[in-house]
Amino acid sequence: MLDHVRRLMALAALALSGATMAAAQPPAAPAGAVDYGQPTHWMCRPGQEETCTRDLDAMVVAADGTRTPQRFVPAADPPIDCFYVYPTASHETTPFADMTASPELVATTRAQAGRLASRCRLFAPIYRQMTLPGLIQFMASGKPLDWDIPYRDVAAAWAWYLAHDNHGRGVVLIGHSQGTILLQRLIAEQIDGKPVQARLVAAFLAGDPALAVPQGATVGGTFKHVPLCAAASQTGCAYAWGSYLAGATDVARVFGHSPGGGLVAGCVDPAAPAGGTGMLKAYLPRPAIAPASDPAWIEAVGQLSAGCMADAQGVVLTVTVEPSRFADLLTAMFAKGGRDPTWGLHRLDLALPQGNILDDIDAETASWRRR
Repeated sequence: MLDHVRRLMALAALALSGATMAAAQPPAAPAGAVDYGQPTHWMCRPGQEETCTRDLDAMVVAADGTRTPQRFVPAADPPIDCFYVYPTASHETTPFADMTASPELVATTRAQAGRLASRCRLFAPIYRQMTLPGLIQFMASGKPLDWDIPYRDVAAAWAWYLAHDNHGRGVVLIGHSQGTILLQRLIAEQIDGKPVQARLVAAFLAGDPALAVPQGATVGGTFKHVPLCAAASQTGCAYAWGSYLAGATDVARVFGHSPGGGLVAGCVDPAAPAGGTGMLKAYLPRPAIAPASDPAWIEAVGQLSAGCMADAQGVVLTVTVEPSRFADLLTAMFAKGGRDPTWGLHRLDLALPQGNILDDIDAETASWRRR
């Protein structure tokens, strides 16, 4: 997995034209433990959700152009919790981010996780993530990437949540990119095969460099006891995927590499967890062609499909633009946002199946409550 992350960060370094790189020494780690008993150390949690949940109304847009307003309403008394870890998003120039809820972190959390509050109590810790300049500095130093500081923060937030907020409730884990790397380690070290695994409703690991499973199996590689999901109603399992546009998967991809030795990259499509192809329910920013009076988001339905595809490199989620009134617009959007094909549609890993994830959580919650 480390090799794939190093490749990703090397690409990131190339993408930062004009960035100033510090001397070739690994960045110094921030000192001290974070006290997650302090409300200011959470982006959002019960009682302070407004940062994450404002301005999430959307216009549902069908393939034929039919438009239906969709009002976002947080759940009043949800039966489960969601624990979310955001991706690399900090614009700080220091190697590690501080504990400030900076605008870019707020915007990322709202876009990726805010709608979860319609299904669960949302917990989103602020953590001292490795910033993009910090990742580049590590690469320049020649030292192995060190996720220990961000991981210790996420693990501390998880421990606080379990001790003070969980009370035996079911919990969904969800992350993206750096957040997924940290959650994958958290699951492997502190949940997999432990008593707390009984509280795992599901894990959604978007933009995962590689979650290994034995060929033909759903468990036994990265996780010894937590399987890949095989049905929307299954609980205690994990989704993992990296998104690429169909027809653009023959490049040397950053994500979804199979490690070999009888292990392959795990991939579960939130739109079709049982396999095959499913229609995506993508939440995207309002396009320029939409009326200015529309809400800031659209939910595009019937316009995109996706399915896990295996080849010699590994397994990835391939996204197809279906025929519709907006096919050209979507194709142009993907081309603009994915200039480096090795990254694929990484920035949209959570946006593309966001509505499907909400549907999956509905099915999982129903199963959890029957338990």
